[in-house]
Amino acid sequence: MIIRRAILAAVLVASLVLMVFVIGWEPGTREPAGPSTGIKIVVIGVDGLDWFLMRKLLEQGTLPSITPLLTRGLTGEIAADPPMIPEAGWTVLARGRGLTEDERARLASTGGRLFGLAPELGRLVARSGGTALAVGWPASWPVRESERLVVAPYRPEAPVHETGLPAAIVSGDALSSSDDVAARVAVAVARNEELCEDEFRRLIFDGSAGDEEWSEHLLAARWAFLSDLTTIDVAASLMADEEPDLTLVCFGGLDVIVHRFLAPAMPSFFDGAPPEYERYESVLTNYFVFIDSCIERLRRLTDENTAFIICSTYGTHPSTDVPTITGSHSGGPPGVMIVRGANIAPRPQALSLAGQDMAPTLLALLGLAIPTDMDGRVVTEALPGGLLKHFPLSYSGETGPAGIDPAPSDLEACDALVAERLAMLRAAMARHE
Repeated sequence: MIIRRAILAAVLVASLVLMVFVIGWEPGTREPAGPSTGIKIVVIGVDGLDWFLMRKLLEQGTLPSITPLLTRGLTGEIAADPPMIPEAGWTVLARGRGLTEDERARLASTGGRLFGLAPELGRLVARSGGTALAVGWPASWPVRESERLVVAPYRPEAPVHETGLPAAIVSGDALSSSDDVAARVAVAVARNEELCEDEFRRLIFDGSAGDEEWSEHLLAARWAFLSDLTTIDVAASLMADEEPDLTLVCFGGLDVIVHRFLAPAMPSFFDGAPPEYERYESVLTNYFVFIDSCIERLRRLTDENTAFIICSTYGTHPSTDVPTITGSHSGGPPGVMIVRGANIAPRPQALSLAGQDMAPTLLALLGLAIPTDMDGRVVTEALPGGLLKHFPLSYSGETGPAGIDPAPSDLEACDALVAERLAMLRAAMARHE
């Protein structure tokens, strides 16, 4: 009798616990599980990078961070998808599908500006229970942020060929995603504004311009350098503190340098190269070395469980299509992909992929479900050996329409801040003349 009562009591208790669980649980209220593979991902975008530009430098051994990544990892080419505009390429890469007709029309009507479309990949990781960080990623301003997604603001690009100003991270309350990020950016900008001229002369070019045209080219180079200095400082600071599952960092300065200093670096591609080219022949090489050092700084913040990726969405080649601009994206030169990670084996031939293949592949690396409306394929050749056996591909839900944000109302204030920094850079240059 005693045993029977004990059994009945245990059954009653179990029934009550089950009833409480059923009453208290509702579909969709459980915390998302997050990434399951234990792999972290760092994606470093370098705008305008391609194999044609790197080949000579790799042969000379002047890229000490990128070179070992090549020998131990795998490589690929990312097919360029016109229009070759930063917001377009990086948006496609970060959301796994191409631009809509409305978005392409918006690009044409705004001089290449999109707002609020990326980093879609970061939002998906955060929505799935992971953590994500994006620094300097095109089209991610104004910011859509959550507790699991930290975004450092990115200023939409001024038309490079008209103003000489590349896209740049800027500070200011109206342009920041949070008080903490605003403070970090403000500190980095202030410090780098003071260091910029001396560091530029130490690392990139120590000399004066031969004429007004080259003075404008060097001014654009200084602005690119200031932007990338700020990007690396903010990215390294946030990576160290947040330790995110996914990190997206984009450097825009090399693209500006390539447009303006390709001819001095490769005069053999241009007939009748003027003598003043010799003065600027080291600018492009020196900037490559600087970006290589930025890559190394971020690599040191990772461990063996990190998939470390360098990529670009299109390349650059010699051209005389635009006056004073000798590097062009016309013709769609492919971009670069370099992947290094545990159990990611090198391959004898480079992989070939489209920009929209990156997002589903990164989700597969994390063990997350891939939205069914992504156009891209999972590049299984880039996954660690044995990963799919333990974490089979799964597809669920949709990313949904991204929509197009209107131009921010404080864009004029942002432009005024850019003009102020431009005047600062001119003044610093004048003091050294």
